[in-house]
Amino acid sequence: MTKFYLKDLITSNLNSEKNIIKNSFPIEVGSDYMEKTHIQDGLIFSKTNYKLEKEIFLEAKQKERKFVITISLNGNTNYINSDKKIIPFKEGFTTISLFEGTQGFREFKDRYINQVRLILSEEFLLRNFKKSLVEKYFYNRQNLQLLSFTKTSIHSQLLLNDILNCKFIGELASIYKQGKIFELLSFEIAKLEQNEDDVYLDMYDKKALYKAKELLLQNIQNPPSIVALSKMVHLSEVKLKKGFKQLYKASPYQFLLTHKMDIAKNMLQSGEYNINEIALQVGYKFANNFTNAFYKEFKILPKDILKK
Repeated sequence: MTKFYLKDLITSNLNSEKNIIKNSFPIEVGSDYMEKTHIQDGLIFSKTNYKLEKEIFLEAKQKERKFVITISLNGNTNYINSDKKIIPFKEGFTTISLFEGTQGFREFKDRYINQVRLILSEEFLLRNFKKSLVEKYFYNRQNLQLLSFTKTSIHSQLLLNDILNCKFIGELASIYKQGKIFELLSFEIAKLEQNEDDVYLDMYDKKALYKAKELLLQNIQNPPSIVALSKMVHLSEVKLKKGFKQLYKASPYQFLLTHKMDIAKNMLQSGEYNINEIALQVGYKFANNFTNAFYKEFKILPKDILKK
């Protein structure tokens, strides 16, 4: 199937003053429909439907910081930024992502696409979620973050059904939908906080975590702090700490400590070094601190290994 590239229609449609936009695609590509509801300043609920005749790539630019919850009802798409980082939108799954001045493409491979989105601006987040979201995930030099990728819960499906199939009309329908949309928003953010020990790691994240591990191993005498390390590998502190533990079954600090103690044990067993030399080699200025750390790790004193 021939790939068809279109300029940035998604962003222009989102920024349009029209609440319903349809047939913005060329006829040979297929048909599209977008309906937007402005719930509050900085909070948009949108539903999109695409019926495509061919595989397409849509240019997608995000100039402002946006927090986006996407529930994919039908079909599969991907967002691929200029660094080749991929955000998946898979049928039956909920994707929570953070965009900060990104450029890339939205890839459509399936013929029928049906998605619902909650789009939160930076201003809305600062007003309502400064502690739980902004301070955790913003301003870390990573312009695209996949915060969560999980199967859509039954509760979210029921709320969406209430929103999309509302039986009320007029002002009552508006109030009813807004209430359900806020309930959906609060549920998804609460779920994100509850599951924050488990983070989704794509190939970009895994490469960054591998680099973080190598940086620690290369600097055992003077390792970078978590803050410095997160900037060096372009991951948020949250994703660095949780992702590192997920991959290597230990925090960065514990991983490095275990590695240093293994080096020290091998040096002691060789009989070629004294305790002061070994302590300096693994980053301890004072032998007493090294001895305490070694005993805590192996339940034996360094001097007892030297005697053997």
